[in-house]
Amino acid sequence: MRMDTQNGVICIANNVVASVAGAAAAACFGVRGMAARSPMDGLFHLLRGEKQTQGVSVRTEEGCVELDLHVALDSGVNIRTTCRNLQHQVRYRVQQTCGVTVGKIRVFVEAVKA
Repeated sequence: MRMDTQNGVICIANNVVASVAGAAAAACFGVRGMAARSPMDGLFHLLRGEKQTQGVSVRTEEGCVELDLHVALDSGVNIRTTCRNLQHQVRYRVQQTCGVTVGKIRVFVEAVKA
């Protein structure tokens, strides 16, 4: 993401936005963690620590950022409410930390873990 200011140009890499979004998502109630498809077996696996960015894809569209989040949820939580909360928390954290406008946030629930 590139932003022009009166003092110069600010460039924020997509992996920085993905890192902020992944950390915000993992901290939400009901979210077990980020998930990513394994190229070896095609199954989704729970990601921990610094690999959380693999569960986030970032696209820049007309001056705003669009995010896809692949998550694993705890069992027993309301999926719709948890995903809505996740979208609000991630949008707030990315906008406050990176100073970019967040457009669409798509949440893909890949697993429900007990």
